[in-house]
Amino acid sequence: MAERSFGPVVVRRRLGSELRRLRGAAGMSLEQAARELEVSPSKLSRLENGESPPKLWDVRNLLTLYGVEDEDYRRRAERWVNEGKAAGWWHPYSDATPADLDHYISLEAEAAEVRAYCSVFLNGLMQTREYAHALLEATLSDVAPAAIDGLVDVRMRRQEIFFDEDRSAQLRVVLDEAALRRRVGEELTMVAQWKRIVELSRTINVRVRTLYAAPHLALYGPFTLFVPREQDVDPIVVNLESGFHDAYWYDPAEVRRFVRSFDELEASSLSTGDSADYIRSLYH
Repeated sequence: MAERSFGPVVVRRRLGSELRRLRGAAGMSLEQAARELEVSPSKLSRLENGESPPKLWDVRNLLTLYGVEDEDYRRRAERWVNEGKAAGWWHPYSDATPADLDHYISLEAEAAEVRAYCSVFLNGLMQTREYAHALLEATLSDVAPAAIDGLVDVRMRRQEIFFDEDRSAQLRVVLDEAALRRRVGEELTMVAQWKRIVELSRTINVRVRTLYAAPHLALYGPFTLFVPREQDVDPIVVNLESGFHDAYWYDPAEVRRFVRSFDELEASSLSTGDSADYIRSLYH
């Protein structure tokens, strides 16, 4: 069993959002709450925005100030405090890539389901070690070899945690044929990668969207939907990938557009069985 991995960035945002909601329900301004707690408004603002690790004493005092007496809820909030203070196991490699690893892996760690549309390269949760190394080496040419090795290790660890049988997280993937066929590394690397996808397709939902499918707006860029475990407090979040800086979408209306786009892409793709057969045809 893989060790439980928390997403500290997501947990801090969750706790902060709840504290902001509770303050609003109590009819207090940020300044009033800060004055009662004897802290600066800027400190309380950072806590509500999930920008700094929370302190247990501050959170307990805020819950009391806002009239929260439910012991189960208070224990739940205190658990978030502890989880939000932890540094992600991937943290040593966060500065080696332009992508926001802290944010992305935190969302992945807290997800009940991940839905990924791959239009350029394969999703990191599907990559073999050799594919991941060749891809990172090519796309991060200014990064030292040791850091590349570390990032590959992070990717493999992410897979181990995500697919742990006790976690029960789900993965749904739409693979554009272009991403599936794009040469990364040597021919043997690609063959091993295709075989890995076929193996994964026995337990996850993988669909291939062929080049014969009609154009779709999403063809302009890959994206990933993170559906949280704690849906009563966490929103669905969209990651829009870029070679330079990823974008994240939280607005419910925008998120619904991406959810609808993924459903449309999935519906216009091959069935799961035909997709597996198609991938097998690439190396047979």
